[in-house]
Amino acid sequence: MKKTLLSILTLTIFLSCEEKATIEFDDPKSMAILGIFDAYMANDMSGIADVYAEDAYVFSNSTDSISIKDNLAVVASHHEMFDNIECVWGNQGRVAWVETVTYPGFGKVSKAWFRWKGVGKASGKAVEVPTNISYFWGNEDKIQRSFLNNDTSAFLKEQEFIQSMKSE
Repeated sequence: MKKTLLSILTLTIFLSCEEKATIEFDDPKSMAILGIFDAYMANDMSGIADVYAEDAYVFSNSTDSISIKDNLAVVASHHEMFDNIECVWGNQGRVAWVETVTYPGFGKVSKAWFRWKGVGKASGKAVEVPTNISYFWGNEDKIQRSFLNNDTSAFLKEQEFIQSMKSE
């Protein structure tokens, strides 16, 4: 019985000392991500690039990565194809839900969830796309890589509509 109690006590102490992930919402990294959204809304690609490492790469709905420079060209094209662009989370006027998780032994990851909205300049169609982006921080407090997940079909349809207008 003593051995069992001692084993349980030892295990309890060991598990209580284990490092766990921590989540923050108003920390500097979460605020930097919200700053990316402000820069995006202002069509300020250099404001976005400032938060990324020079050698950063992005996985945008793909297992193949692209450079941050190539990704910013795609992001800038949103403003060429759509009006009334906004990012929205909930009904409280937030652009996104952002949290930064510190994983012991791994580092920090900021995660953003939002609905991207816009109206096609050529088609006039309103679009709403649920989106998630995970930002992995590097050693110099810059984003080293990010993963974007959303349905790009509305963007592709708008591009096709623009191309069909050009070929007429």
